[in-house]
Amino acid sequence: MKRTSTSKCSARWVPGTSNRLFVETPEGSSEVSLERFVEVCGRQATHDLYLRGTITVELPENLIRTLVA
Repeated sequence: MKRTSTSKCSARWVPGTSNRLFVETPEGSSEVSLERFVEVCGRQATHDLYLRGTITVELPENLIRTLVA
């Protein structure tokens, strides 16, 4: 069985927006659309984002690259 390495990825709202996120990964920070975040992480991942304004998820490294590409 091949093991996929994962890393933590955190996201928070860009101030003054409802559709842009600051995303921090082990490789750095970037800004992504909420739509892109949902495509990669799934709608379920946004529940805490809406409630608390921030979220940390554990993602396979290939998904993190897809998110910030």
